[in-house]
Amino acid sequence: MTVALFYNPRCPDCVRQARLTARMDWLGRVELRTDDSPLGEVPVGEIVVVDKQRSKVFTGVYATRQVCLQVPLLFLYGLALYLPPLRLLFGREKQGCNGDACEF
Repeated sequence: MTVALFYNPRCPDCVRQARLTARMDWLGRVELRTDDSPLGEVPVGEIVVVDKQRSKVFTGVYATRQVCLQVPLLFLYGLALYLPPLRLLFGREKQGCNGDACEF
């Protein structure tokens, strides 16, 4: 199963995270994309993930979970995101990226 990860190339944090994901994805299950997602242009600091096999679109912490489940080094983190308390904790907006720390 593969997923397409759409991110905004103008966000330095998103670019850094995408590069890190690509390095850890030795199975080649995550396709990194910077073009418009099925939902349109991806906002700075956000990601959109498309599950190609099931034709489903995910955003927010659910998108993060889908990516983590594809990358071996992040698999346990992805499983942890099924637990509601952890999903709420990690699903909060990142400090800074959606605010003033991501200067571009």
